[in-house]
Amino acid sequence: MSALDLIATASDPTFAGRVMMIMFKVAQNVASEDPATPNDAERKAYAGMVIRGEEKPQIVAAHVISSNPSITATIESDPPALGSNVPDGDIEFALASIWDARSLAFAAA
Repeated sequence: MSALDLIATASDPTFAGRVMMIMFKVAQNVASEDPATPNDAERKAYAGMVIRGEEKPQIVAAHVISSNPSITATIESDPPALGSNVPDGDIEFALASIWDARSLAFAAA
């Protein structure tokens, strides 16, 4: 494993663009979720930030990669692919998994 391969993928405009598009999908789902969801206010505030374009897709791409061993392994299996071999569903799952952490981090700022 080379962190350089993971950095290259997170920094790749195409991979970061994919993350951005899927971020919008997750943000829309969060914006419409049940108000009884834990951390609802923070989750929706972060969703609004994403929808307004105030989040940095390359930073989120790095968080997606670092938080999901399956995505990391897929990238490491073919570094020159720069994440093109990572299924969109895996990115969406990772985003949903880190949404609370990101929303709570921004709420604390």
